[in-house]
Amino acid sequence: MILVAIPISILGISGNILVILFLSFNIRKTRFTVYVLNRTIADLGILIYLYTYCMLFLQPSIVNLSVSYVMELIYAIGCNSSFYMLTALCFERYLSVFYFTWYQCHRPEHLSFFLVSTVWTFSGLVSLLEYFACYPRFYIYLDESTLQCRITNLFQIFLEFLIFIPIMVFYTLAIFIRMQKKTQQTPLATLDISITATVVLFLVFDVSVKILNTIEFWFDAVHVPTFSVAVLFDAISSSVSPYVYFIIGGCLKRPFDPVLVYLEKALQDEGTIVEETQMQQG
Repeated sequence: MILVAIPISILGISGNILVILFLSFNIRKTRFTVYVLNRTIADLGILIYLYTYCMLFLQPSIVNLSVSYVMELIYAIGCNSSFYMLTALCFERYLSVFYFTWYQCHRPEHLSFFLVSTVWTFSGLVSLLEYFACYPRFYIYLDESTLQCRITNLFQIFLEFLIFIPIMVFYTLAIFIRMQKKTQQTPLATLDISITATVVLFLVFDVSVKILNTIEFWFDAVHVPTFSVAVLFDAISSSVSPYVYFIIGGCLKRPFDPVLVYLEKALQDEGTIVEETQMQQG
């Protein structure tokens, strides 16, 4: 699993760096690209950690304990931030398409900034709670039998499976159903396709690992290869989004357009399409 995770992590690091550079300097920023950019930063942190961990597994070296603690904390914050940022993106997109009038007229000006800041802060607090209640899962002295660790795990189960995942699935399902009702005269927002594809991949890779971790934590008699599967699935989940954007955007543009055009097309919504159409007509 680790041998497979290494090249995937390298590809993921390259893809995420490209997306960060394009969104920071080359592509016009929208209310939605800010979530994609911040989620990509979180995924990049996860991949750097995984690559470092895998290389240390293959070639053991002495690592300063403080550096190890910081890396573990960065990994935990990255995982939580990536998850919550995707939920925030689904939430904002849901508002923009189902409450269009309110969204255009009464949306708070700095809503995206507020949500992104809140996600990073909340992710940091949850990660610190997880870190100090029970050691990170890759730490050799992991002690899951303590009361504070079990309480923290129950809190995470409640937070993830009863709040964030249902909200994400509901918003994405609503967006997907709306996509199916589109007519040929109505422009199809490729942003909706990108969100739907990203959420499906998240459910396949991230949620399956969360379920395996929960089963292994609470049922000692059940033996599942959570550790190796988690390493591989984390690498895939954090690497795949940039290539999903490139593929979706590439299917809708000429094959020899620059890669950044593919990304811009994949994150395009109806408002951007209407603006471009008006500019072309003008």
